[in-house]
Amino acid sequence: MSTLLPAIFGWNANAPKTAKMPRFFFAVLVATVAGFYIANSYSVALTEFMISAKWVPQIALTLVAAYMLYSRPSPAVPIALLLPMLALLLICIVGLATSVDPAYSLLSLVTVGGTIVGGYLVSALIVATDSRRAFFELLAMAGRIVIVGTVLCILLGLNLGRGAGLSAWTDNPNTLALIMSPSLVIFIAGCIERRPGWIFWHAAFFVIGFYLLWATNSRASVIWIALSLCAFWVYRRGPGFAVLAAMAALFVLIGWWNPIKEYVIELLGLRWSVRNIGASPLSGREEVWRIGWQLFKDRPFNGYGLGSSQQLIRAEMWKFVRHQGLHFHSSYIMTMVETGIFGLLAFVAAIGGTLTRAIGDAARTRVLPRESWPLAALPFALIVGSLGHAVFESWLLAAGNANMLLFWTWAWMVHHQAQVKVRAVVVRPAPSVAMKPGAALPA
Repeated sequence: MSTLLPAIFGWNANAPKTAKMPRFFFAVLVATVAGFYIANSYSVALTEFMISAKWVPQIALTLVAAYMLYSRPSPAVPIALLLPMLALLLICIVGLATSVDPAYSLLSLVTVGGTIVGGYLVSALIVATDSRRAFFELLAMAGRIVIVGTVLCILLGLNLGRGAGLSAWTDNPNTLALIMSPSLVIFIAGCIERRPGWIFWHAAFFVIGFYLLWATNSRASVIWIALSLCAFWVYRRGPGFAVLAAMAALFVLIGWWNPIKEYVIELLGLRWSVRNIGASPLSGREEVWRIGWQLFKDRPFNGYGLGSSQQLIRAEMWKFVRHQGLHFHSSYIMTMVETGIFGLLAFVAAIGGTLTRAIGDAARTRVLPRESWPLAALPFALIVGSLGHAVFESWLLAAGNANMLLFWTWAWMVHHQAQVKVRAVVVRPAPSVAMKPGAALPA
């Protein structure tokens, strides 16, 4: 027992120490993450207060990161991500002239743009201070707190939010699942690394957390975890395998486009009518997706303005039978409707360049020891999972969301950490020495 408990809980004095973040930056980062998570609690008074108050720590975080970067060497600005983001910014600025609500579009531009800039500064400082592991451990600890709090709610019989699934202390099940998903991916990385204490701090919390995630009935978050698992596997096999897999997928997609399209449309029930057939697997999302597609066809080039989704959906709510809420429940449809085809292309270029950079960097980092390569793969795995989740939820360009700042921090980190020098530790077997019978062993 004296050796088992330290091994399970990670109480190992000889274990390698994790580089720490600057203390003040760490404190502000904790306050920012906590503020955005608490803003999703099921409490009208607290939620209304936190909707505004949560911006205070995020603004402070951006300023603190900028100040600390000014006094130390920092990673170079990644042009591959900067250029498409500048193009998207220009498209959104031009879109103010034709927005259905110019004032709200301007506010959205400031908050979304500020969050993306904040993600850049946070990522640059984390990489500059070599504290990536501390950053992900912070997110993992936040996830553990959420998991423990959710278990306590279950034990007390509390399920406060709306919806059929487990919502515990949050406003709805999808929100709870969205908050837990990043930490579950980090737990997977911890299980791959198998550092001291991984059984308790990573494996056990992943099992409990995934059970809670399943109880929320959030299929989009289950897709997030599944895609992140695949991302770790692809990353480990390197860019050559990734390119071949992408080419094979593209070949299949082009060759069998029509049957694949029809199968997906039928599988998701995109042509279903609640009145005639019944509820589709998308739980009403198909209703708002069809409206989004029609809105896009009406204004395909300039869009309706950043942040215009709520006003557009409010005008079409009379058509809904099952859909609830004022969101398109798809980050891609939201971007397409609000910014037009050019905004969507700029966004896709930014994401495509980031994924390409991550796969390219895998050529050197995937050969690191088991205790190290998952750390390099984490931003890629989190982004891939997020992109799958974003098919069904609108949050990649929604600054008030709990995870938007984290997503853009991961995106910039893919480019920033590619500038960090690494050295693979290759353990070679000792050369065999030919020995004559009866000879003495070499000294």
